[in-house]
Amino acid sequence: MDKPLGIILKINYYYQHMQNFNHLYYFYIVASLKSVTSAAKYLHTSQPSLSTQIKTLEMSLKKSLFTKNGKFLELTSEGAKIFEICSRMFAVYDELERYIKPPVAGREQINIGVNSEISRAFSTNVIGQVLKKYQVKNRPKIKLDSGSHESLIYRLKIRKLDFIITNSIVHEIDLKTLKSFSMPVVLAGTNDFFSKLKLSKLKKSEVILKKAAHYLALPTEQLKLRAETNAYLYKNKIKYDVLFESDIMNSIIRSAMDGISFCLVPLPYIQKEIQQGLLRIIPQSGGLWKHHLLIIGRNDLDNNMFIKKLIHELEANI
Repeated sequence: MDKPLGIILKINYYYQHMQNFNHLYYFYIVASLKSVTSAAKYLHTSQPSLSTQIKTLEMSLKKSLFTKNGKFLELTSEGAKIFEICSRMFAVYDELERYIKPPVAGREQINIGVNSEISRAFSTNVIGQVLKKYQVKNRPKIKLDSGSHESLIYRLKIRKLDFIITNSIVHEIDLKTLKSFSMPVVLAGTNDFFSKLKLSKLKKSEVILKKAAHYLALPTEQLKLRAETNAYLYKNKIKYDVLFESDIMNSIIRSAMDGISFCLVPLPYIQKEIQQGLLRIIPQSGGLWKHHLLIIGRNDLDNNMFIKKLIHELEANI
């Protein structure tokens, strides 16, 4: 029997013998995320309701599917077998859906998740440059989704995304870092603002930073870059005032460009503004500290030409 057909018959069997086919999907999500709490958030349902669904599935199968291991759920031997079948089952479903609704003009579709903490202008520009390396008729169809690091990890694990671009490391055995980049963080502001505060003639970066630190635009407290900024300023005993806060990186950069404040941002995010003379940076080389950018995918991700081109483009821009 053809393998995909065999799996489809299994789907039909479960569908006929269970009260709700969704039980398998709920199990698949919980097993992928190893947490009912995380799965409930992803599925936009309540934790008690999801727990009930899992118990209903276990009663229907007359098998225990999970064991508790600290904060996480581990699959039993029976649970692991069913998860393996579910993984293939939903992969076939996705393949069937793509066949029924093929991409425009037969083009490859790539689903990319971008951490919302990363400059949208930067990520969009880099991806655009990669697309330009393809012949027009061969360019893949790109779908970009933004979100928190955690939400992107959830979607990556259940194959709703092909890979993600983020700024945090991942500790998941079924995921891997395809490439990691270090980006120097610099102080940036307009020439006029440097002049108004009489900072233009100062030579030492440390002195300039201490004076500029009273006029900062910074990420909001929940963002990783803000935690790094707080740690750097505290370590160097620099007192600072925050004139503008945002969870949108482009808004922080815009505040500096408007001459309202200085910002502490990764250098690649403002390369265009520097080249156009809109922003001046301190220090000129090296950066104050390093902020990281990572491309993360699943362990089973095959060598992908788009990812290779993306890595090459990032290497050229960082």
